[in-house]
Amino acid sequence: MKGPYRFSVAENQFYVLGDGDPGHLKNRTITVAGNNGLSAGGKDHAVAIAGVSAGTAMISFVLSPSRLGPDASQPWEDIAEFAYISPTETAHLAACMGPDEETDDMEAYDVDLAFAGPGDYRMRLHARGRGINPDGVQEDSEPIAEHYLLQVWSAAA
Repeated sequence: MKGPYRFSVAENQFYVLGDGDPGHLKNRTITVAGNNGLSAGGKDHAVAIAGVSAGTAMISFVLSPSRLGPDASQPWEDIAEFAYISPTETAHLAACMGPDEETDDMEAYDVDLAFAGPGDYRMRLHARGRGINPDGVQEDSEPIAEHYLLQVWSAAA
């Protein structure tokens, strides 16, 4: 397991993206993620819906060459599995507005989620704490409420 890491949430969203500018996502719909209430993926992007409108959350990653079962080590409130297609050799966590420049803990943005290179992946996002401060702002002075676990494995497994 990698993490947990601090990361920034903006506009109730965060992403998995290949290398490039996340600005093009502003016009993408999050309807599919809204349908399951948590996340959805596609070619070179995935989106997750956070509870807080803005602030810091925590995330951990499990990367595996073989299929993973849902994590039972925590009392997860929401779990969604989806496909992700990486046309490049890298995929990273991304905030809607880009990483917070003032955040010292940037490790979450450095984890390469396309660890097996270009191809098809399965991802499963686990979440808890999204209902604690819905649409609010996670203040730095308060304990971080939202926690996520993203499991990633090669779809060929």
